[in-house]
Amino acid sequence: MIKLRFASKEFEPAYMTKTCVGADLKAREEVKLDPGERVRVPTGVWISEVDWTQVPDGKVPELQIRARSGLAFKHGLTLANGIGTVDADFPDEICALLLNISDRPYTVKKGERIAQMVLALADRLPGLAIGGERSGGFGSTN
Repeated sequence: MIKLRFASKEFEPAYMTKTCVGADLKAREEVKLDPGERVRVPTGVWISEVDWTQVPDGKVPELQIRARSGLAFKHGLTLANGIGTVDADFPDEICALLLNISDRPYTVKKGERIAQMVLALADRLPGLAIGGERSGGFGSTN
């Protein structure tokens, strides 16, 4: 239902085992994080289109960006926003907002697995107002 495009085959998300729910996202570039620093790390992945005929009535698809427990445990890296929501009409490159909660600098290597992406179908709360068209990308819905 959500179709993706990639900067290159190198950045195509992948499920690491047959039963993984989250597909791993990789860093498209090397990024250094000092202790306490947060950085938006590009993944080389974009939403190219949504096939709305495959979306059940009353549902809205979203991509959830989740932390990788191995990075948190081994290096103190987590997501600054907990779980990120990427709306189906998000036009920009999908990024991970990494936060270094350790006391040591960490360098994310290009191609390193930095987050997980999960497809979810969400219900909307009835009776709430719905705005117009998206006017931009990252953080544009205010």
